Amino acid sequence: MLPEAVIFDMDGLLVDTETCDYEAWRELHEAHGVELTLPAYCYSAGLYGSWEKMYEELGAQCGRTLEDLHAIREPRFRQLVAERLRPSPELLDLLRVLREAGVKRGIASSSDSDWVAYLVDGLGLRQEFQAIATGHDVAQRKPAPDVYLLAAERLSADPARCVALEDSSHGIEAARAAGMRAIAIPNSVSIHQDLSLAHARVEHFGDVTLDLLRRFGA
Repeated sequence: MLPEAVIFDMDGLLVDTETCDYEAWRELHEAHGVELTLPAYCYSAGLYGSWEKMYEELGAQCGRTLEDLHAIREPRFRQLVAERLRPSPELLDLLRVLREAGVKRGIASSSDSDWVAYLVDGLGLRQEFQAIATGHDVAQRKPAPDVYLLAAERLSADPARCVALEDSSHGIEAARAAGMRAIAIPNSVSIHQDLSLAHARVEHFGDVTLDLLRRFGA
């Protein structure tokens, strides 16, 4: 049996913002004579608010304020995201398959609502999702289950019959806490996280087949 709904993470999944984020952080660190390795950064992927600690740590080393550092990094990050703001053919195919199969589609993101709107509209995919839940809509962000539970509620779907697509360990933890099955689709950053809590792991959207989803639909 197919799941009632497939709920997508946003950052790092629909758009690989995590790779953009790491690149912007790496450049910022290098500009101040500090190395930031991917293993040192990867824990931050999918964890809202982790940048404050990173700014503080870098600022302590280079003597600059959070505001100064943010003013340098943020425009570069947004530039990198804008360059990647297009849906992959595999994502478009998956959305079509789900639509034709009558499976509801939603988004559950810890990010702020304006950022989610920017990405969804930039991808041109708003019409593909019947419900969107963001970090602004809930009391606690991932790894708490709140945003997934809200997305399921807005889809009128039983969380136990929803499948979450996630790139990060924090998101997988949130989906499982909501009682959902989770499929990991890591990017070049989150591949370094422990994704073992996922019920399945695939390389890209093209691997998320109806046969795979039927394993988790009941």
